[in-house]
Amino acid sequence: MPQRQHPHFFQSLRFKLLLASLSLLLIPWAGYHYLLEMESSLRQAQEALLSNRAEIVANMLAADSDNWLPETGPGGNQTANSLYIHPLENPPDIDGYAEDWLALKSQSRRFDASASRADAVSFDWLAGFHAGLLYLMIEIRDERLVYPRSDRRLNDGDHLILALPGPAAKARLYLLGTSAPGWINAIEAGSGREQSAIRGEWQESPQGYRVELRVPRSLANGRLSLAVVDIDQPGAAPAGIASTSGWRNNDNLALLVMPTLQTDRLLQGLDSQTHRYSILNLERQVIGRHGSISPAIDIGNNPLSRLFSLLISVPTASTGDSREKLGRLDGPEIRRALSGEGGIYRYQLPGSKVMTLSAAHPILVDDRVTGTVVVEQTTREILLLQQSASDRLLLISLMLFVITGGALLLFASSLTRRITRLNRKYHQAVSKDGRIVHEVSATRDRDELGELDRSLRAVLQRSKAYTTYLESMASRLAHEFRTPLTIVQSSLENIQNDSDRASASPYAKRALEGTRRLNLILTRLREATRLEQALQSAERVDVDITGLCRSLCSGYAGSYRQIAFDCQIPDHAIQARLAPELISQALDKLVSNAVDFHRPRTAICIELATREEETATILVRNQGPPLADEIKQRLFDSMVSLRNTRDDQPHLGLGLYLVRLIAEFHQGRTWAANEDDGVCFAIDLPCRTPGSKP
Repeated sequence: MPQRQHPHFFQSLRFKLLLASLSLLLIPWAGYHYLLEMESSLRQAQEALLSNRAEIVANMLAADSDNWLPETGPGGNQTANSLYIHPLENPPDIDGYAEDWLALKSQSRRFDASASRADAVSFDWLAGFHAGLLYLMIEIRDERLVYPRSDRRLNDGDHLILALPGPAAKARLYLLGTSAPGWINAIEAGSGREQSAIRGEWQESPQGYRVELRVPRSLANGRLSLAVVDIDQPGAAPAGIASTSGWRNNDNLALLVMPTLQTDRLLQGLDSQTHRYSILNLERQVIGRHGSISPAIDIGNNPLSRLFSLLISVPTASTGDSREKLGRLDGPEIRRALSGEGGIYRYQLPGSKVMTLSAAHPILVDDRVTGTVVVEQTTREILLLQQSASDRLLLISLMLFVITGGALLLFASSLTRRITRLNRKYHQAVSKDGRIVHEVSATRDRDELGELDRSLRAVLQRSKAYTTYLESMASRLAHEFRTPLTIVQSSLENIQNDSDRASASPYAKRALEGTRRLNLILTRLREATRLEQALQSAERVDVDITGLCRSLCSGYAGSYRQIAFDCQIPDHAIQARLAPELISQALDKLVSNAVDFHRPRTAICIELATREEETATILVRNQGPPLADEIKQRLFDSMVSLRNTRDDQPHLGLGLYLVRLIAEFHQGRTWAANEDDGVCFAIDLPCRTPGSKP
């Protein structure tokens, strides 16, 4: 029986149905894209609501502008020479070090000297307020540090000038300095009196020195100016002066811009849980702030949440807000609002994929833009809603995929198993040479495979009936032809023996010879049929193949006296379990074939050899015409003959076919090959050589 080739997994029904089950992935794919569209729609709706909220707050502030609008400077400029003061959650320690100001360090403002040497001196300004006090952090860059000789004559060395509003529109000036690092002295210019309400600390730094001040807000009264005077030679004129603004008159002092209680009160009634409101002046400085963006919510650590976080943006617990403590805001929406039109923009929160929506709207007072309102909100709620829906979608899709995919896989396994059984059953029912060896029973399944099984069984039964008919045809023909042939033959013999009919003798002779040939054909057909039947009942016994072949070679030498035989038989015994009469018949036909095709005056070689100690090979060689490649594989089939000449004997192409049947009956095989000067026909048979295991 030919070995069945099992299909590769990637060519099997299991794999194909598994691929079909992958179409279920279209469900989460479609759901995911639907959620993206839903997110886009919700975000657009959120942007529209945020813009409307900003417009409402801006109109509310415009209607109550008298209670919050800052004082205007000369020429009606609201923020001329302004200095921003940050709100402080806790008051810093006045120690001259910048550790308490690190959170605001990035928002410091630099002022350079206005003298001919602009690089002579410069400083960074940071200011904040807490309760009724102003706190200033001034970091001065000065290549050469000169201290005054006396705390009463501070203008002999490096010092600061603090200008505060004074009476009669004239500013009050205070000299700030020290003769050594430590607490500074605040001396009022002109009177020489020390102002104890102004406290500060002077500390040296790698770039120069650092001054930290504390000033009561009541002294500043909304305006202030600070100047740094650089003295390179004691008692000499200043090498450079850097200042925030002019300091001689009150109008020259810089306005202090800071969130006020009035603006905070106006924003108190607004939602502060998920929105943040900022009021900006024309310089985009924050003069009012209320609310906060809601803190991030932990999304959990379950596998679905982690998978979801890989697909879309989700809020995280470490999300920061870069705008939370900025004193000055900027952005496309803010610039658009200050030009008179509302705008909205999206910002990415650092360290997160969460977006912050920022809507800005101008505050119009008497058709003049006096500031803008910025309302901010994150998309966290949308993403959390999307996450919840996606979690459910992924869970449902996973369950559907597992259930449906598992069902399809089980169905594919059952289907494959049934097809495999069907294939094995019909392969075993038919022998290698096409004969039906046993009956098969069909299943009672009502599906297509059951119908296929019943159809194949019906076809097999019809094929078996036809095969039986063909196998018995030779016997029937022989039985039917033998009687009339006998009558014809006897009549022709009588005619030939009749002395009065001598003229008919040649014709009668030819007719007699024809009947004999027909009788021989029927005999050989009968012989082939009987051999196939005999194979089913033949018994095998332990035989010495060496002795059998030596005996057959002696018989061939006596039968074919005109032909030389070269027998190469080993001396040792080779045991095998055989039917000796069948092996003799097979070797007879190989020798007869070699005799018919050998070249005259050449010997026929009969050789017995062993291979791998378990196979005995009987070879019959003759010198003669080679075999064509296309006929080698068909020589041992039924009704195949190479004889093209006519002789007195019929040749039906059954001899080598019978040899193959005998070899296969002994679990062996037959083969033929061309050699240098002829051809070789061989039979491989299982055997036991001396020393091999039985």
